[in-house]
Amino acid sequence: MTHQEKEHWPSFWAEYQNNVANKDEQSQVLRTRNNQPIDQRKWQITLTTLGQQLELQANDILLDLCCGNGLFCAAFNDRVALIEAVDISRELTELLAKRNLQNVTVSTSDMRVVQFSDNRFTKVLWYAGIQYIDESDIVSMIRRIRSWMKQDGILMIGDIPDRSKLWDYFNDETRRASYFKGLEERKPIIGSWLEADWLERLCLASGFVSASAVPQHEELIYSDFRFDLIART
Repeated sequence: MTHQEKEHWPSFWAEYQNNVANKDEQSQVLRTRNNQPIDQRKWQITLTTLGQQLELQANDILLDLCCGNGLFCAAFNDRVALIEAVDISRELTELLAKRNLQNVTVSTSDMRVVQFSDNRFTKVLWYAGIQYIDESDIVSMIRRIRSWMKQDGILMIGDIPDRSKLWDYFNDETRRASYFKGLEERKPIIGSWLEADWLERLCLASGFVSASAVPQHEELIYSDFRFDLIART
C-alpha cells in the first residue's frame, strides 16, 4: 500500500471544511444517506443504544475518538466524570469547543499519533471512524487503545463497514464500477471494509478479555451494511 492510498481519508478529514457552519449537525459529520441526515428519532435510538452498550457511569473517564463536532460528547457529558475528545478536523473540533462542555477536553490530532497515559480510560467510544484508516493502523490503534484502558473497561467501536455485505451495498454494475474506480484512484468509497471475525480476533490478541460483533438497530440508516463491536478489558 502506497503512502498516498494510506493517507487519503486522514487527509480528507484533516482538510475537511465543507462550509459546516451552514449545515445541520448530522450533515456536518456526513452522517447522511442519499444526502439526507439521520432524523431525530433515529439519532435518539443511536444515543440510547450506545449509552447501554457503554454502561456509562458517573465515575467514568471516556475517550471519544473521531469525536467530530461533539454530538456524542454533548449527549454523554453529564453522565460521566470526564470526556477526552479527539478528532483530526480542526473545523469540527472548533464546533465542539464552542459547545463549552465543562467536563470535555478537546484535542485536534490524528488519532494514530495522539498520546495518553496507560490505564487512563474506563470507556472508549470509536464511532464511525475505524474505516478511515487501513488494516495496519487499525491493528496499531486497537493495541494502543487497550494500553490506555483500565481493567473492567469497555470499548465500543461503531458503524463498521461489514466486508460480508460489500456486494449487497455495491449491488449493480454502476455502483461496482464506482467501487473499483475508487480503489484504483486510492480513494476507496467509505474506506476499509472489515470482517467481524477478524476484528474480534484482533481485540483478543491485543489483550481484551472478550470481543463480540453486534448488529445495529434495524432502524438506523446504515444497519443494512454496518455492524458494531463491544470489547471488554
